[in-house]
Amino acid sequence: MKKLFWWVLLLATAHPGYAQLKDSLKISDMTMPSSPGLVLADKAPAAIDKPTNPKAFGISLINLWQGGAVDVTPYWLRNKPNLTFERYLNNKFPLLQTFNVSAATFRTDTSTSLSAGFRTQVFRFYYRRNREAMLQKKKEIEALLAVEDPSQLDTVALAEKNAALREMFDVQRNKGLVIVELAGALAGSAPGNRFKDLAASRSGIWTNIRWAPGKFPLDFIALGRYIWNSQDASIGSFPYNSQLLDYGLSANYQKGRFDLSAEYVNRRDLKEGQSYDRLALVTNFMISDSFYAVAAFGKNFDKMDNILAILGIKFALSKEIIRLNNSH
Repeated sequence: MKKLFWWVLLLATAHPGYAQLKDSLKISDMTMPSSPGLVLADKAPAAIDKPTNPKAFGISLINLWQGGAVDVTPYWLRNKPNLTFERYLNNKFPLLQTFNVSAATFRTDTSTSLSAGFRTQVFRFYYRRNREAMLQKKKEIEALLAVEDPSQLDTVALAEKNAALREMFDVQRNKGLVIVELAGALAGSAPGNRFKDLAASRSGIWTNIRWAPGKFPLDFIALGRYIWNSQDASIGSFPYNSQLLDYGLSANYQKGRFDLSAEYVNRRDLKEGQSYDRLALVTNFMISDSFYAVAAFGKNFDKMDNILAILGIKFALSKEIIRLNNSH
């Protein structure tokens, strides 16, 4: 018994993740969505965000601090010791689990804008083959870690095998699924950067529908967005007192820590009958589980000054951990 105690202590010290990962699995994604407020204002790197598992807390900065956002997912602010792998996988309507609220701000030469937004997944479905594959990976992880005598462990091989299985799980979790996400935002601006002049000027609601085929290297996101604009003057693709309809499609490719997408969005002014469009290439790089870099280049909606060039960083605090088994 004494020998066993020292082996357990050694493993916990040399491999701090072992004890934590024995009964749980961390949910991680290669991308972190932009705040809906930045999307509404056309300041986000992507106009079509890929629905992913939201982080407990996130901070985004764009173009050398010209704008930024704070995101919070209340559900993940506390640990979920009773959330099992099967419950997470079989939850087709994860509204509370993915409900995220955010606040964003950005400045121009003449004004400051503030916005608040939300996003949530109203439907999530994994293909049966994909779900069964993930359950099989879960069993492999459990079998790998269910060792009674730590003295017989090859800890290096264990760590390598465990990492490989978890990487395979992340790949499986992002293929063979359909996600329907609902998002909305309200934005206000302050001409002359005076707080007393701050007033609501724009609002919108939209849906992103993600389809990731099981055996295809790309996944696709379709966008439908309705925008009410009540600004006192026309600004770019936001005409005065207008209703706008956005619709578009993006194709996404993910490899390792890179996530690359190409998107096209058409914007229709329902009052004036005019159309604007946006074409962009967006890349995300996952530096670590908590740190992301994002860049975008292309053509924005505006008729003039429409070169899109955005560089940003995103930082997240994550508690998205689920139990591998049902035991307590």
